[in-house]
Amino acid sequence: MSLTVTGRKAYDVMLWLAQKGVPAADGGYSSPVSAILRGYGSSTKASERVQRYIEQMVQTTVLWRPLAASEQGTLVLEGFEGTAPDVISDEARTFPLLAEARLYIRSGEAWCTWYYPPSIKEQLISPERWAQLELNSIAKLSTYTAVALYEICARYKDSPGGLTSRHEPGFWTSVLREGGGIKPREFRKFKNELLMPAIADINMQTEITVELVEHREHGTLVSVQFRVARTPRSPIENAPQPADVTLVMQAARVGIAEAEIDALLQKFDEQKIEQSLGAMESYINDPSAKPIINRAAYLKTILANSQPERVAPKRASKPNLSGIAPEISVQMEAQSARVLDQVREQREETEQLIRAWKTDRLKRVRAEFSALSDQEKASWVEQTQQATPAALLTVQIRKRFAERAWDSPLITQMVLDLFAQAVYGKNWAQPGEIDLAMFAAHRAPGQGRADVEG
Repeated sequence: MSLTVTGRKAYDVMLWLAQKGVPAADGGYSSPVSAILRGYGSSTKASERVQRYIEQMVQTTVLWRPLAASEQGTLVLEGFEGTAPDVISDEARTFPLLAEARLYIRSGEAWCTWYYPPSIKEQLISPERWAQLELNSIAKLSTYTAVALYEICARYKDSPGGLTSRHEPGFWTSVLREGGGIKPREFRKFKNELLMPAIADINMQTEITVELVEHREHGTLVSVQFRVARTPRSPIENAPQPADVTLVMQAARVGIAEAEIDALLQKFDEQKIEQSLGAMESYINDPSAKPIINRAAYLKTILANSQPERVAPKRASKPNLSGIAPEISVQMEAQSARVLDQVREQREETEQLIRAWKTDRLKRVRAEFSALSDQEKASWVEQTQQATPAALLTVQIRKRFAERAWDSPLITQMVLDLFAQAVYGKNWAQPGEIDLAMFAAHRAPGQGRADVEG
């Protein structure tokens, strides 16, 4: 089972806390959950979120192999000393990321205690081998290949030779590729698709630079290794920040899975997703709103329809086409006309969408006001009368205010405007980018039938 992006970062932070801390008598490491996850609260749903990350870690299987001949037989499982000095070779170990984890409340605060399998615990207590890893660097890397390559190369950054062990291409394809050697992959394709982007990621994000070294015989690639050097830069921050689960928790409130958010973050800006989730949450909490059946698909539609605010184009002057061949001139004029037609059509569609949104907005506000009690309506009418300048209070308008006839065409707009400003803010009648995107998603052909009841 693979970790989600946030789950992987949470594990990195837990590893750093364990490296810097002291284990309890039973070998467990403890920390407040707030030090592991930023944006974590004390609610039941937040506790369930942490529990899911723990389940991912316990169910994620690790396959461990030595990387160099010098490491063969050097990793001894605690409590299983050999009786003869036999040399171990081709060793492979399988174990989970966590052996056990416990969540509980201590003095009103959520805490977590976790336990590592023996092989991972060896990493924590062998500083001469493993202290070279910078977990802040690991947290910045975006792919499995980049993380795996960094963990190997970081151990050579202060080595005089600065070269990793040398292996055939297939070995590196298996070690650095997610899924290992289950599906054979040609090194040339692996190099272009995964390895070179991973090297670029490491060189940009971490404290080391990595260079691919290929060894060829008669033009055939026979072995590969990597040259490693420390990058001269300011010291990396010692303590990694807790993994941020704010966006994940926001998505959970509207019923959208974390895996869906991870996929959307690869295509859309995080701030855009956060705004769309906020708009969805407000819509869902509106008693008069129609229920959304497929919320993940609805969010994708909102983001797809969300466009930057358009600025009315300046009046375009006719291009000077003198000196150009007649047939090319005609083509350019036709192309220019098509572009202008597209701009006008897009502007008209946007204006129509805004008008439709305003009509719908006023209809909703009117329905909300109608649902108020007679006493509440009378109070709003009185407040509106007091806020209206005396110069605008004609005899007929005063009469409607006195009759508390809020639905009279003479005063209804003023009453609803004051009410809506109090509920939705001063710009209640002006749609934002996300408002239009949600409205367009709601009106999209087939969208209402597929995702929204009614």
